[in-house]
Amino acid sequence: MKSSVLHVTLLASAVIAVAACHKSGGSMTAASPAPQGAAAARAMNGLPAGVTTRTIALGDSLFHASSCTRCHGADAKGAQNGPNLTTATHMHVNGTYDDFVRIITSGVPRDSIQDKSHRFGMQPRGGTQNPLNDDQIKAVAAYVFSLSHK
Repeated sequence: MKSSVLHVTLLASAVIAVAACHKSGGSMTAASPAPQGAAAARAMNGLPAGVTTRTIALGDSLFHASSCTRCHGADAKGAQNGPNLTTATHMHVNGTYDDFVRIITSGVPRDSIQDKSHRFGMQPRGGTQNPLNDDQIKAVAAYVFSLSHK
């Protein structure tokens, strides 16, 4: 007897649930589509669209293999000729990934340096000896972005 009451209760619950999912035309309501675009990518993993942990790792490698460490230090916390990149506030960028791409691409001329204790400008693309290509710039920008967005 208890078993049949349980079956009837479960059946009634299922019927009510199915009825609640139907629209007035007899069709079921579709789930809302997932968000699209850059905002969705950012929301899913906290990183800008197109930036992955793999990109960040490549950027880390490039940052430490190129001239970046000479001015910003191996720990990116700044040195005599470059500011700290691990804080939420920056001197020459607004902190977005796209602005890091911009500044690595264009550099900072010496006469534009805000902290006058830094004596040398930042060369575009990491310098003339081994300039970074566009993909490498994006990877370094992803790494620097990740330092201040933990």
